[in-house]
Amino acid sequence: MESVQTSLHGRTAGLQARIDLAAMLSQEHFEQEREKIFRRAWLPLCHTDDVPTPGSYYVQDVPTFNTSLIVIRGNDNRVRVFHNACTHRGNKLLPEGLGSSRTLTCGFHGWVFSPEGALRHITDEHQFEGVDKENYGLVPVTSEVWENFVFVNFDDRPRESLQDWLGPEFYARYDNGYFDRHENISTYSFIIDANWHLGVNAFTEGYHTLYLHRRTARDYQGGKINPQRHRPHMELMRRHTRYSAPANPDHHVLPMEAVAIKHGRKLLPSFDFDYSLLPPGVNPSRYEYWAFDVLEWFPNFVFLTGNHGRNEVTFWPISADRTLVVNRTYAYKTRNLGERLSRDYFRARGRDVIREDLSTLEVQHQMLKANVLPHVVLSRQEMALRHHFSVAANMLAAD
Repeated sequence: MESVQTSLHGRTAGLQARIDLAAMLSQEHFEQEREKIFRRAWLPLCHTDDVPTPGSYYVQDVPTFNTSLIVIRGNDNRVRVFHNACTHRGNKLLPEGLGSSRTLTCGFHGWVFSPEGALRHITDEHQFEGVDKENYGLVPVTSEVWENFVFVNFDDRPRESLQDWLGPEFYARYDNGYFDRHENISTYSFIIDANWHLGVNAFTEGYHTLYLHRRTARDYQGGKINPQRHRPHMELMRRHTRYSAPANPDHHVLPMEAVAIKHGRKLLPSFDFDYSLLPPGVNPSRYEYWAFDVLEWFPNFVFLTGNHGRNEVTFWPISADRTLVVNRTYAYKTRNLGERLSRDYFRARGRDVIREDLSTLEVQHQMLKANVLPHVVLSRQEMALRHHFSVAANMLAAD
């Protein structure tokens, strides 16, 4: 039987099927990307859920810019982002992770800052000549909130608002509390010896799923009606992409999976086909046998959104050859022990699938760096990759 034909939306004219990816792996090229792509992009950093009350904070290192950021909720309930540096001698105020404090006190010399970033106390202040506390607050980073995502922009003067960056295809299509339905059930990070493009590419096509995931997720996509697992729906936006992954209506449920389904909800490799309560941005084509959507927020954020959970994977480039990968898994909020155990089963399955997605990156990078291939070739099912490289080229060419 023929596979489902992809409903493709967006401009494809000019997208190249052959990409000289090896040419993008030099440190010189990466330094251009850092300034013209990453510095100008709106980058999702965390969630407002991570800083739920005044004084609560989330700290994350951002190796792309060799900095550390504090996301903190002020006493006015506003979420702000600052560089994690005391304005006295540059000492980090906080370690990575979550916490809460009414004030931020530097462990080096005891300077104290408010959750709004103002400098409140200088130890032995009369010994400092001509220092006005008003001029030595924490250094802010431009930030905006969309739904429950906190975005940052490292440009001195952002070229566009977050709303313009996301575009109408995203901005108003997830506004029924979809992201608030889920809670974080695992977070892990690691450094891979591979370029960031390869990481993003690993998640923005489904061509590999029949082969790479043949042991962990076997028949979770496609089935008899779609043996090559073609994406039923794909959107190419100004900068971002979204596609829907096809579930397998003939999926064979294994005994342990059946127990998990009995006591909880379907996440992976089984899927709940009822999308009636989902916002229009999730499964936008309302495909009957839908598994989940895969979205790329250019340049470095990929998330998989399903009926009862999602995965968020961020690729922070360290250099041309190294990338920090952060994976956060979210799922429905459990009501009892049975649901908790069921959710943990599906969490483990998802972890193994994502590890497989990442498993090819270092060897790809090695062979591309060997410069033995004149180019990589991309199919129509890899149209999101073609689009990714087109957006990157356009941003590099911009003034």
